[in-house]
Amino acid sequence: MRLVTADWVLPISGPPMRRGAVLVDGERIARVGPAIELEREAVSVERSDFDGCALMPGLVNAHTHLALTAFGGLLGPDEFTAWLGRLAGGIRALQPSDIEASARLGAARSLACGVTTVGDIAYGAVSMRAAEGLGLGGVFFWEVLGLRASELDAYLEDAGFPHPGATPPDATPGISPHAVYSSGPELIRAARRVADERAVPFCMHVAESQAEDDLVHRGEGPLRRLATRLADDFVTPHSSTVAYLDRLGVLDHAIAVHGVRLDAEDIATLARRHTAVVLCPRSNDFLKVGVAPMDQLEEAGVALALGTDSAASNEDLDLFEEARALMRLHSGLTAASVLALVTSGGAGVLGLDDDRGRLEQGLRADLAAVRIGPTERPEEALVETAGTSAVEAVMSGGEWRIRHGSAALDTGAIEREASSVREKALLALERAGEDSGR
Repeated sequence: MRLVTADWVLPISGPPMRRGAVLVDGERIARVGPAIELEREAVSVERSDFDGCALMPGLVNAHTHLALTAFGGLLGPDEFTAWLGRLAGGIRALQPSDIEASARLGAARSLACGVTTVGDIAYGAVSMRAAEGLGLGGVFFWEVLGLRASELDAYLEDAGFPHPGATPPDATPGISPHAVYSSGPELIRAARRVADERAVPFCMHVAESQAEDDLVHRGEGPLRRLATRLADDFVTPHSSTVAYLDRLGVLDHAIAVHGVRLDAEDIATLARRHTAVVLCPRSNDFLKVGVAPMDQLEEAGVALALGTDSAASNEDLDLFEEARALMRLHSGLTAASVLALVTSGGAGVLGLDDDRGRLEQGLRADLAAVRIGPTERPEEALVETAGTSAVEAVMSGGEWRIRHGSAALDTGAIEREASSVREKALLALERAGEDSGR
């Protein structure tokens, strides 16, 4: 057993606890309580003391693309469709081994940020394999696009979509048609059937941009050609994306990512269908698509979580920075409510709230110790100042992944492996730019 103490313990399900402790037994939390009590009960156990720190659940980044981490810094802020076109050219240059190396880098950087659970858009089995090797868990959504519905089963088999019971205990498969402009209506329906038959989560990018609005409302705009090429059975619905997906019958208990272009009727539909929304404020700003109506979503009772999106459309994978960006946009948020979004809220949206996102007896031992210094307001101190450099230690599944700010694994080797992927991606982007200029 292991005893972990800190100046403050934040269970999330209750108020902060001064000088608290967590007792870990194997992969699970055995008890949470005042340090003085657990110290008396748990003698002769391995002990870790984090003075000047707050101990909290491992963070939940509810929307990532770990496989795109090597693209970080290669694509500057840009209009959405221009960025998407450049990114697609870079991805086509990569092999599965490159994707896995990039995902491994993303998993390592996520852990360094205090994240132990992700909702990751996976390009086949490599992202799950890369994350599992480093101790990062969560839901890994197999992304499907540009296929006919009749091709889906064969594609999932070839892409290594796990059969029930074939995944590691800390990972859950899911399925994600990319978006309405890249996945046709029959493919979206077929993907939803797979999700229902296999009892796995279903996720889509929804109502992200003005260009998407132009396509679904009028059949116009820069995404028209992409839809013609990738979603050949797409017919302009002359409605919002949410109304279109509702007519397809795929929104019940689904996860919608971004949710920027939503009106009151859309929000009411999401609430009625129990569709959760993952907010990505910094990515939305990076891609110049606008601000999601969080206040209205929250008022309607829509379940919310927070995600960084990919390193290709953000400055980093730091969920604390994402939380601060959200607070700047929504002045009514409290530190406690934001911390809930990146822990228990994220776990709930991903369907993992019975296993993680809180510090409670019996839950998975996912912990993050974050330096906050002397304070009487630990929640505010975390949200206002914490970041990757303040993460002192990270445990997932009862195993230390970060100790004293350093990773247990050789992250230098991971960085070096990913650097060659980055060079290959950069070369592809430069060639694409040259070709477009001719």
